Amino acid sequence: MTGQWPGPPQQPGQPDPWPGTPQGPVGPPQYPGRYPMPPAPQEKRPVPADVVTAFQLWFVVAALGVVYLAAALFFVHSDRSSFVDQLMDEFAKQNIDPLPTRTEVDQLLTLGLVATGVILTLVLGGLTILFAFKMRKGKNWARMLLTMAGVFTVFSAIPTLFGAGAGSGTAALLMGGAGILQAVAAIGAIVLMHRKESNAYFLNLPPAPPAR
Repeated sequence: MTGQWPGPPQQPGQPDPWPGTPQGPVGPPQYPGRYPMPPAPQEKRPVPADVVTAFQLWFVVAALGVVYLAAALFFVHSDRSSFVDQLMDEFAKQNIDPLPTRTEVDQLLTLGLVATGVILTLVLGGLTILFAFKMRKGKNWARMLLTMAGVFTVFSAIPTLFGAGAGSGTAALLMGGAGILQAVAAIGAIVLMHRKESNAYFLNLPPAPPAR
């Protein structure tokens, strides 16, 4: 028996010339290099208006946080003489030799305030904006993190709202105003993120049928 393929397919009523051999390819024809078509992509759900508004409010919260931080650093810098005295006393207690001069301590304090302001602005503001973008894309974990940050912001502003620990001067008033406005914006963002349409968006629930 040779390795050639048998002749044409057997016609009805004719004997099989090659018993036990297949008469042709079995199953549908296969084409090399062809792959099944990928499934159709799911339709992207629109972002609810409440989520968009909450996204914008978180930018307001981040901006007010920068204002609050700048006012706090300015408040400390304006009263830096008392802080310099405290640092000088600490250095003297630690028997540092040679003891830094008052000018050097003043420069060190100023440099520390600037570095602290830049780092906190980049870290806190950057994380807030990053989580806000993730929240707008429907990430529920980002919504939870922003909710916890907003609750912390609100509780931090309660003493200022009732006048506890309020200082005097322009910087103190700016800190108080920025803190209260930041808490109000955070409350609005939290409420909007947890409304009915927002919950359906974050939990990927099917859209509600139209009312009849």
